[in-house]
Amino acid sequence: MLPAFIFCLLFITYVYALYPLALYLFAKHKTIVAPTARYVGDVTIVMVVCNEAESVARKIKNLQKLNFNGGDIKIIVVDDASDDETLKILSDFPGVTVLNSKVRRGKASGLNIAMKVVNTELVMFVDCRQTLELDVLMYLTSWFVGNPKMGAVSGELMFTAKGSNDFSSGMDGYWRYEKFIRKAEACIASVPGVTGALYVLKSSLYEELPGNTLLDDVQIPMVASKKGYRVGFDERAIAWDIPSVCAAKERSRKIRTLSGNYQLLFRFPEWIMPKGHPMWWQFFSHKIARLLAPLFAMASFVLAGVMCSQGSLWALWYLVIFTMALMIAPLSFRFSFVNKIPLTKLLASFITLNWFCILALVNYFSVASSGTWKR
Repeated sequence: MLPAFIFCLLFITYVYALYPLALYLFAKHKTIVAPTARYVGDVTIVMVVCNEAESVARKIKNLQKLNFNGGDIKIIVVDDASDDETLKILSDFPGVTVLNSKVRRGKASGLNIAMKVVNTELVMFVDCRQTLELDVLMYLTSWFVGNPKMGAVSGELMFTAKGSNDFSSGMDGYWRYEKFIRKAEACIASVPGVTGALYVLKSSLYEELPGNTLLDDVQIPMVASKKGYRVGFDERAIAWDIPSVCAAKERSRKIRTLSGNYQLLFRFPEWIMPKGHPMWWQFFSHKIARLLAPLFAMASFVLAGVMCSQGSLWALWYLVIFTMALMIAPLSFRFSFVNKIPLTKLLASFITLNWFCILALVNYFSVASSGTWKR
């Protein structure tokens, strides 16, 4: 009983503390100098949209203003059977190639459609919602100059202060923790995933995605890495987004993302084996082990309960502390003062995201995995 309990605690500690610590130690004496070379050649920007009438014009104007003097910028937008004014708005931009899907198939299928007509060496994938800083294309393409083994480079997602609240600031703290891990992974080798809102890929590495793919921004770079190419991260290239201001909205996003991790695990189980993928350690520790951590936490609670019934005093204390920690998340929703304390605010977001991992597991097995749009 005790060995199993200790194993559960060690696993949770590894996921959230020892793995980041190992990354820190490995990356501590390594420095990646951001390139400044100018990429010469045309670049294609690909975006898949569905019912984005409120933001698509702003996004196209943002893309047309990007700084780039290495060649032409080609913009391809795939409309996934929008039933609002998206197509009509896109018709106001004659320089944009619009591919219209008559049947709604999801983002992955939209990417497949776009990539069939891409004829440039590099392609930049973006989402509609975020606003890009104007130098992102220059920064991301510079990594491919004189570096034939560079497969993909991701930009950084940042959240604006506009519309933020205590919940969003807690999530922002968790996001900073996430970005530290990505940066360290990029420093020592490659990142097992990119920011879907902003990344550049060597187009020859793209492989057609199954239509129900949930995490194209993980599968695409992992496939590129499997072929021997590097996946990088450039914190200079920034996409600005509006943070989630309530748990319900964040829940929808995270459950879809985490369900996508389950999908990748069952689609490519060999990726978590030492010889199954060059990034197996990062993929398992960053993507898969996090899915399992809340299950190990629940197991530790059950084991502590059994030991407590057998008279273990320290197990009783563990149960009390565990329960008190769990209560922080619901209390933060009910009482705003809980979110005024930095530690409890971060802990609340941490517990909430782990709860989403459990919900994602239920969602994956109870609902057919679909790549169609969720809002």
